[in-house]
Amino acid sequence: MDVMKLKLVCAALVALSAFGTPASAEKFGWGGAGDLTLAPPPAATAPWGSGMKDMGVPAPIPVPAPIPVQEGFTYYFRADIGFGWPATTPSFSENGYVFGTGPAPFTSAPTFTYGQAPYFGPISTEMGNVLMGTVGVGAYITRHLRGDITIDFRGKPGYDANANYSYVSSSPGGNTINGTVRESFKTRSTVVMANGYIDILPRGIFSPYVGAGIGFVYNDIDRFRFNQETVAGTATTQQFSTSGKDNNAGLAAALMAGVSVAFDQRWVLDISYRAQYLDEGSVDLTVVNPPNTRISSGTMGDHWEHQVRLGVRVNIW
Repeated sequence: MDVMKLKLVCAALVALSAFGTPASAEKFGWGGAGDLTLAPPPAATAPWGSGMKDMGVPAPIPVPAPIPVQEGFTYYFRADIGFGWPATTPSFSENGYVFGTGPAPFTSAPTFTYGQAPYFGPISTEMGNVLMGTVGVGAYITRHLRGDITIDFRGKPGYDANANYSYVSSSPGGNTINGTVRESFKTRSTVVMANGYIDILPRGIFSPYVGAGIGFVYNDIDRFRFNQETVAGTATTQQFSTSGKDNNAGLAAALMAGVSVAFDQRWVLDISYRAQYLDEGSVDLTVVNPPNTRISSGTMGDHWEHQVRLGVRVNIW
């Protein structure tokens, strides 16, 4: 009987301790209806990062800042072929040699020189067409502005100047002397120019442009001269010819317009028109006409050329 009482007392103490434990307040609470309900979770006090870490989620990884990349290329090589024809035919002048100074009867009463009226007729001049090749290197300076340095290698266009003349001899009887003079030049030239261009629609498939350039031309000239005089009404004739070569340099300038056609970022087709100015060139000759020996300085004047060109530009870096 005493044992039974002791068991009841122990059971009562266990029940009282279950209802009175403080741990129950952390996880449970009493509802308004007297029901046992879950208590709200404690407020999060840890920062977002450590909270994410506590939940097993990795923290965000920073994205690297973008690195600026330069648009297009900076430098290029170019190569062109071209065909030119004279816009203005060069004039011709000769200095130093005095006509009508040969042996009698080829002696003029008053001395005269090439082109002097009324002895000379009109001078006929003619210049041929020319083929050329160009190489160069350039740079894109801004989005719309670029420039290059080019070297043109030109063929040998033919240039001729012809005239007829007549004078009265100082020999007895005053014979009339009819003469013909023919000048021929073959000029091989190298033209070095610094050019600037404005690309109107840059970096597109089609980009029209305008430009201008200035530089110098180096001429290597072969000159041939033929002169014949005949006593009017007779078969008495004298003739002589001479040749020589010389080189000189002068001014060169140009105006350009064209269009660039881009195949891709590296290769560009260039189609253009150029009006080019080339300075004069001259050659001195020693003319032997017994009993006299003279120096003849023949000058082919400056002129403009029309040129059409087809080329390619290769962007390098």
